[in-house]
Amino acid sequence: MSGIVGEDGTVKKYIRRVPLPMSGVMLGFAALGNFLKSRLVPVWVMMECAAVFLLLLLLLKIFLFPRETAADMGNAAIAGASGTFSMGLMFLSVSAASLNRSAGAVLWGIGLLLHILLILYFTVRFVLSFRLRQVYPSWFLVYVGIVAAAATGGAFGMQRLGRALVCWGLSCTAVLMVIVTVRYLRIPPEEPLRPLAAIYAAPVSLCLVGYLRSFDGKSLGTVLILAVIAHIFYVFGLTVVIRMIGTRFYPSFSAFTFPFINTAIATKLGAAAAAKAGAAASGVLQMLAGPECAVGTALLLIVFVRYLQAVFFRKDAAELPLKTNRHMEQNDGYYTGTAVDRRNA
Repeated sequence: MSGIVGEDGTVKKYIRRVPLPMSGVMLGFAALGNFLKSRLVPVWVMMECAAVFLLLLLLLKIFLFPRETAADMGNAAIAGASGTFSMGLMFLSVSAASLNRSAGAVLWGIGLLLHILLILYFTVRFVLSFRLRQVYPSWFLVYVGIVAAAATGGAFGMQRLGRALVCWGLSCTAVLMVIVTVRYLRIPPEEPLRPLAAIYAAPVSLCLVGYLRSFDGKSLGTVLILAVIAHIFYVFGLTVVIRMIGTRFYPSFSAFTFPFINTAIATKLGAAAAAKAGAAASGVLQMLAGPECAVGTALLLIVFVRYLQAVFFRKDAAELPLKTNRHMEQNDGYYTGTAVDRRNA
């Protein structure tokens, strides 16, 4: 036990390196596992185990380093990215429900409650004292991310709530698209923040998944319009990945995971809905779903490996890309490593 909590404990050293944005990778594994459950059970088990492993790391980070976690939550980019934590709990709840429905429902409720609290905190902390420089694509994860409850709530009979959340999510997407785009056009981001632009691929596709899993009478026109818009942002997100994936690792690489997996899920569900309606577009969507799933899986595994390298295979925490607090305060920059041994920053 002293090895974990002791000042010189090896495990504690590794846990301290865990960045909060790693929750995006957890979310990616949980979502992909749910997607593959009905077809590839062994893969589903591996994906969910990976998600639980990352969840445990994040919980240890939160409880062993509460001050550093609180400091990170004072940064708009990291606080926004933390939305993937509660989203991940909601996606994990679906798998938990297959083992024990009551336990799954409790986990889903915890995830939803945490996300509501995040929205309240984020609004008070960053929106009421609005500064354009503090706006990042990770804001989508806060305000649109709650639609994860619509994407997963069907397992617990929460479709009615899901329908309301989809309407909320679409409204927030429309508003934030303007605000975030204006911010990035007027104030180009620093290199550690650039991967976050891949999050553009997430909100519309998440709303589409929530729509398809919450609404009974589905409008083919709505499905196709959302699918087209989602793929426009998907292509944009891919251009961000292509430019950045081979560069120095930043925790913001977590943006390369869930948005692309979720688009594959949206495409697959959209193809099924279009086929049910007898639309020819179902063939196109079905053709896209496979490659998108492959791309999303590959990106998830690449980012996962790079996270493991950064956290567990660095001899010195100072090798992680960091910024000093002073630099962060001056530039509102993304604290790119986490609060990893700031004495060395």
